[in-house]
Amino acid sequence: MSDFIFSRKTFDRGELTNHIKKIYHEDAPIVEEFHGKWGSLAVSHNLYNGFQPYETDEHITLVLGGPVLCYRDNRFLVNEEAVFEGTRSIYERWHSDQMHWDEDLSGPYSVIIVNKHTAEVYSMTDLMSFIPVYSFSNHSNIILSSHVDILAGAANEQGNIDLVSEADFILHGFVTYPFTIYKEIKQIPPASIHTIPGVSNTLKSESYWIPREMIKYENITEAASDLRNALQEYVGSITEDMTHIAQFISGGEDSRALSGLLPETSRRDAFVFLEHMNREGKVAKKAANAYGANFNLSTRTQNHYLSILPETDRLVGSGSQFHHVHTFGFHKHCKLDEYPAVFGGLFADAMLKGSRIKKVRGPRRFPFLPQMKNRKYSNAHSKKNEAFTQDILTEVTKRRRAHLDRVKAFRTHSAQEWFELWPSTMNMNIPNLHGNRRLFRSYEPFMAKDVVKISASVPQSWKLNHRLFRIMAKPLLSKTKWLLHGEGRLPYFPIYVNFFVQLWVWMLREFGKKTNIIKGNQESWTQWDVVMKSDTWKHSYEGYSEGLSVLEPALKDHDLYNLFETDKLNKSQKINLMQVLHSNLRIEEELKQS
Repeated sequence: MSDFIFSRKTFDRGELTNHIKKIYHEDAPIVEEFHGKWGSLAVSHNLYNGFQPYETDEHITLVLGGPVLCYRDNRFLVNEEAVFEGTRSIYERWHSDQMHWDEDLSGPYSVIIVNKHTAEVYSMTDLMSFIPVYSFSNHSNIILSSHVDILAGAANEQGNIDLVSEADFILHGFVTYPFTIYKEIKQIPPASIHTIPGVSNTLKSESYWIPREMIKYENITEAASDLRNALQEYVGSITEDMTHIAQFISGGEDSRALSGLLPETSRRDAFVFLEHMNREGKVAKKAANAYGANFNLSTRTQNHYLSILPETDRLVGSGSQFHHVHTFGFHKHCKLDEYPAVFGGLFADAMLKGSRIKKVRGPRRFPFLPQMKNRKYSNAHSKKNEAFTQDILTEVTKRRRAHLDRVKAFRTHSAQEWFELWPSTMNMNIPNLHGNRRLFRSYEPFMAKDVVKISASVPQSWKLNHRLFRIMAKPLLSKTKWLLHGEGRLPYFPIYVNFFVQLWVWMLREFGKKTNIIKGNQESWTQWDVVMKSDTWKHSYEGYSEGLSVLEPALKDHDLYNLFETDKLNKSQKINLMQVLHSNLRIEEELKQS
C-alpha cells in the first residue's frame, strides 16, 4: 500500500477514500476500505507486488512500501498472482510470535494490523521512519495515517495550522520531530511497536531498536566489507528473478556503486534528468556504458520545479520539501511505473559519507580541501532571522533543543549528526522517497537495515572524506577507475590522490567560468539563482500571495516583495516560503469545498 488511514471512530464508506485520493493530482490509485465495530480503515493500492491487504477471520494486515523479507525469499515480487504473499508472510510470522522487526524486514516499511475481535490496533514503524506515521487523538477518537494532510482532512484539523512549524519548515526545510504543520497532529516514534488497546483512544509505544552510539568495529576495512555484503544481499534479494530493471545514473559515485551492485544478468535501463546534455550527463553516459546499462536522458525546462509544485506539494504533504521529487512527470514519460524495481542512491551521503556532520566551511568553497568536523556547531543555537518575530524564533529554538536532547540520550558525541537523521523526516532529502514510492516501485539500498545499523556503529571520522564509502565501493568502482566524478575527482582513489586531481580540475573550471568558456548549468539540478531572476518566479509567488495571510502573525514583515527579493531569507528559505504559501492556499480552498 502507498498510504493508509485508520480511525477508531467509523466513517461513512467512501469518506476516507476521498481523503486519500486528494493527494493525487491525477491517476489516483484504487483505495480499499474496511469497517467494523473496531473503526474504519482505508488503504490505497500498493505498487509493490505481493503487498496487498491480507484479511483473516481475526485480523486485517496492511504493509506500506516494499520491504525485503530477510527470513525467506522475495520471488513474489515478480509473481503477479501472489498479490498478498508478502503481507501474509509478515502476518503469519508476527502471529506466531517469531517476528523481529529490526532483523526480519529491511528497507522502508510500515505495518498495520487490526484485530477485528478485540479492536486492538498495532502499528510498526521501520528503523528510521523512512515511511513516517502520524497520529491525532482527542476524547472521542484516535486516527493514524501515513500522510499528514490525509490525516488532517479526516480529523477536521486543516484549519489548525501551527505557525511555529511553518516557520521551522521555512528556515530549515523540515519540521522538528515530533511536530507537524498541524497543531494537534504529531509523528509517532521510529523503530517502535505502537499499540492502541481495544476501544481505547490512546497510543502506547515501545521501541524495538535505538541507534545507540556503540562503536562495534575495530578497523574500517571490516566495516566496509560488511557494508558491501549487506548491500549485495539487499539488492540480490530483490532482483533474484528480475530480468529487466531500472536505475538512476549521475556523474557521481553513488550511482556507480549502485551500478556495480546490480546484476549483469538483468537488462538495466539507466535514467538521468537534466536541463540539457551537460558535463553531468556526459559523465553519467560514460558510467552507464562502462557498466553495460542503457543510458536514457530526459530533459526538463529551467522552470520545471516551479511547474510541478502544486502536484508534488500534495504528494509529499505539508512540511516536506516538494522539489526533491525529481522524478515527477518523468515517471510516466520514462515509464518508470512499469519496472518491477527502480533503484536509487538516496541516503548514501547521509548514512555513509557524513553529510549531516557539520564541517568547517573551507571545503564547501574549495572542494579539494579535506573535510573537518566543526566541533563548535550546534543545531540548538538560538535562531536569528529578520523575517520572523522573536517569539516564533524562540519557540523554534526550544523545539530544536528538545530534539537534540532527545538524541543526546543515546548519541553523546554524534548527536549533531543524528539530529538530522533520527527520525529520517529530520532530513530534508527524504521527500524524494516519499514521492517516488507513491509513483513507482522505488528501492533505496542505502536504507537497508544493515546499512543503517553499521552507520550507527562506526566513528564519524570514518565517514568524513568518503573513507568508509570508498573502501566499501572500491571493487564496485573499478570499471570507472579513471572516470572523473562530476565534482572533478576520482572516487576510486583516496583523498591524498584526489587533492591534486581535484585542485587542478577546480582551477581549470574556475578559469573556464570566468572566461565564459564554460557556460550554462553543468550540474544535475536546476540553478535556483537563475530561476529566481525570471518572470516565472515572480509570477509564481505572486500567484500564491493569498496564502501569506495565514503566516502573517509569525512575520515581522508582511511585504511579499521584501520576503522574496531581499536577503531576509536565503534561496532555500524562499523556495520553502513559496511552498508554504501554496500549501496554505490549497488548505483554504479544501476547507471551502468541505
